[in-house]
Amino acid sequence: MNSNSFPSIKLTRRTFSEMRSQIIFITFAIILVLVQSHWSLRSEDRCINYYRTGRNFDLNQMNGEFYAVYFWPPIQRERDTCGVLNFRIMSDEDVEAATAECDGVIDDDDTVVQATYRNSTGKLVNVIYFGNEEVKHLMRSCDKVYKYLFIRINDDYVMGINCSSGGRGILLAKYLPGLSEVQTVVRGIEFMTGREGKPDCPLQ
Repeated sequence: MNSNSFPSIKLTRRTFSEMRSQIIFITFAIILVLVQSHWSLRSEDRCINYYRTGRNFDLNQMNGEFYAVYFWPPIQRERDTCGVLNFRIMSDEDVEAATAECDGVIDDDDTVVQATYRNSTGKLVNVIYFGNEEVKHLMRSCDKVYKYLFIRINDDYVMGINCSSGGRGILLAKYLPGLSEVQTVVRGIEFMTGREGKPDCPLQ
């Protein structure tokens, strides 16, 4: 009887050891996720504090065609032609239809605009920008909402900064400019000094 019991004891100890290893692994994974989330939030806040100007950008200005002419950091895949974003101000009915599956993401009094463009693979993409405060939001889907800043550079150029994505920046123009003009505009953006960037399309 005693000899038959020993394998059972060994199995129990092995099972306990395996369970303990699994618990340690799961605990470590949870801690890692929490740490990454913490640093992500801190990075997001640092980005907002660095780039915010104190001037609230009115999203109603984002209406019509804008050309994407410069990116920080550079986009690895280059286009044959510059991307065009078509912005339009959304009505309450449009917002309700577009966010029917989202629960309270957009407030009733928020200004909301939709941007439509084709990505580098040719796929048609729709995104939504919303908010009345200086820090706006970019929504790709109900569970993908990012903190976003729009900064007016001059009458013809607007800059967008995604602070939930490492401070990625994009320079938008109301018309397709030449390379020398874009370079001049970029050099005049003091808060981007030192950051590597370039167009992702040929500019004459």
